[in-house]
Amino acid sequence: MTPTLRGPRAAAAWAVEAALTLPAALRSTVPGAPVPAALREDVLVAVAHAHGASAMAWVHEGWRSFAGRVPDGDVRLALAAHARAVAAAGHPVAHAALEGVLPPSAVRGVRAVAVRGRVEAEVEARTRRVIAAVLTGRLSPGTVVDLPLAALGVAAAAPALVTGAVLGALARLAPPVPEVEGADDPAVGLLGALAAEAVPVLLGNAAVRAVVLGSPTVLSIGLRSGASTATVRVGRGRAEVVDGMDADVLVVLQGDVEPLVRLAAGVVLREAIETVPHP
Repeated sequence: MTPTLRGPRAAAAWAVEAALTLPAALRSTVPGAPVPAALREDVLVAVAHAHGASAMAWVHEGWRSFAGRVPDGDVRLALAAHARAVAAAGHPVAHAALEGVLPPSAVRGVRAVAVRGRVEAEVEARTRRVIAAVLTGRLSPGTVVDLPLAALGVAAAAPALVTGAVLGALARLAPPVPEVEGADDPAVGLLGALAAEAVPVLLGNAAVRAVVLGSPTVLSIGLRSGASTATVRVGRGRAEVVDGMDADVLVVLQGDVEPLVRLAAGVVLREAIETVPHP
C-alpha cells in the first residue's frame, strides 16, 4: 500500500516524479507522442476535477472536445481510476494498473501528464487565494508566498490556456456528430453495424468533422472483411452505412473485423458507464 504523504514530503514526491518523467512531459504535447491528445486531455480533465480545479477542467474539456474521445473502455477506466487514486493520495501513486493496458512509453507519458495536472491544479488554487485576498482586503503572509507562485504558474500555463480555449471554441463551431443512417436497418450486416458504431468515434475530432462533414462531396469508403462488404458514406453533414460495396468508393479498407469489434465494444462500454447514475 502506498504510504500517505503530506506537506513537504508530498511536494518532494511530486518533484521527484516530475524529474523522472521530464522527457515524457516534453514529448506529451507534440505530434506523435506516446500519449495521444485525446488520451492526454482525458487524464488532465480527470485530475482537474479530482482536485477541484474547475477552471482547468473547463479548459481541458474544451481541448478534449476538439481532440475527440478515447474509445477503448479498459484504457479509460484505468486512467480514471489512476487519476482518482493520485488525487485521493495527494502524491504520485503506483501505476501497475496502467501497465496492463498501456505500453511503457505511454505509462510514462500518463505519469508526466498527471504531474502537469497536479501543478495546474495548484496554480489555480493559489491564484484563487490571491484573488480572494485582494477582493476582501485580507492579505496575509501566505498571500506573499502565493502571489509570485501564482503569477509564475499563470505565465507558464498561458499558452496552454489560450490553446485550450481556442480549440474549445472551434469544437463548438464544428458540425455535430450526426446519427449514422442505416445503423438500425435490419438489412445491414455485422460489418456495417460495427462500422456504424465506429463512425462517431472516428468523427470525434472537430477538425476531421469540419473537413469531412463540411465537404460538398459525399465520400464513400468501402470495407471488406472476408466475404462481407459494407460502404460508409460521409459528407454534407450526414453519415450513412449500407451493405455491399459502392462502385464509386474512394478507398477500400480490407482486413480482419477484430479492430472494429474492439472499437465498437469500447463505445458500448463507454455509453454504459456514462449512463450509470453517480452518487
